[in-house]
Amino acid sequence: MTNAPDPTLRQPAAPVTQPRRTRSAGHVAAIVIGCLMLVPGLGMLAGGGALAIAQAAATDDDGYFTFTIDRIESDGVAIATTDLWLDDADDDASPWVLDWLDLDVRLRAEGAASTEDVFVGIARAADVEDYLADATYSEVVEFDNRVARYLEFDGSDSIAPPVDQDFWSVSSAGGGEQEIEWEARGGRWSVVVMNADGTADVAADVEIGAKSGAVTPIAVTLLVIGGILTAVAITLIVIGARGRRDVGTSAPSQPAGGAPLPSHGLPTTGTPLPSPTTETAVQLDDDQRHPTRVG
Repeated sequence: MTNAPDPTLRQPAAPVTQPRRTRSAGHVAAIVIGCLMLVPGLGMLAGGGALAIAQAAATDDDGYFTFTIDRIESDGVAIATTDLWLDDADDDASPWVLDWLDLDVRLRAEGAASTEDVFVGIARAADVEDYLADATYSEVVEFDNRVARYLEFDGSDSIAPPVDQDFWSVSSAGGGEQEIEWEARGGRWSVVVMNADGTADVAADVEIGAKSGAVTPIAVTLLVIGGILTAVAITLIVIGARGRRDVGTSAPSQPAGGAPLPSHGLPTTGTPLPSPTTETAVQLDDDQRHPTRVG
C-alpha cells in the first residue's frame, strides 16, 4: 500500500456566507403606501394626458371646443336662453371660479327664416325678460341629443328691433353668419337669437364654442403631480419588495467544476494534507514486504 498523496484530493474551500433578504413592518408599510399612491398617480397621468390630447385634437384653430345644435326655430319674435348660469354676483365682477377658468364663449348664428338678416346677442337676463315681456317667444330649457326643447310664451308678434336696444353686452346683426365672442362673467345672463328687424318667425343654425385658459395649466399640473406620485409609489414598492439584506447561514462551497469533495475514507477536516518529501515517500519492493526509501 502506497502512502503517496492522491492527486484527486482537493483542499476544501472556506465556508461561504449566503445572504438572505427579510422584510420588516416598515417594508410592508412601504408596499402598502406605494400601492395607495400608485392609483391616484396613474389617474392624474391619465387625466392630464386626456386633457392635453383633447386640447390638441378636439379644438378648432382658435382653441374653441365647438358644439353644433340642430336648427332652432320659433313662430315668435325671439329664441332665448335665460339663466345661462346663476351665482351670487350682482355686478360685473366675475366670481373667482370664472376668473380661474378664464372662460370665453363664442356663438355663431346664420339666419334660415324668410329674412336672412339675423341678430344674436347676450345681455343680462332681467333686461331680456323686460324686453320680451309682451311678445311671443320661445325659451330654450334643454338640449336633448342636440335638439332644443322650448317653453313657449304668448304675446305680440312684433317688437322693437333688437339692434335699437342698448342693454346688450355683446351683439351682432346682418346677413350671413354672425359671430360674437364674450368673456364669461358671473350673474344671470341670456343669449337671444332674433330677426334683425324684430319680426316673427325666427330660424337659425347655431354653433356654440367655448375655450378656457385653464385647460393647459390643469393638464400640465396633473401630468407633473401624477408623474411624481407614480415615481414615488414605484420606488416605495420596489424598496418594500426587496426587503433588507441580512447575513445568512454558512455552507461549504463546492470545488471548481461543481464535483463534491472525495473523502476516500479520510476525515474531511479543514486541515490540508502535508506535501510528500523524499524522506517520507516510500514504496514497496517486489516482494511486497520490505519498504524501500525512494531517492
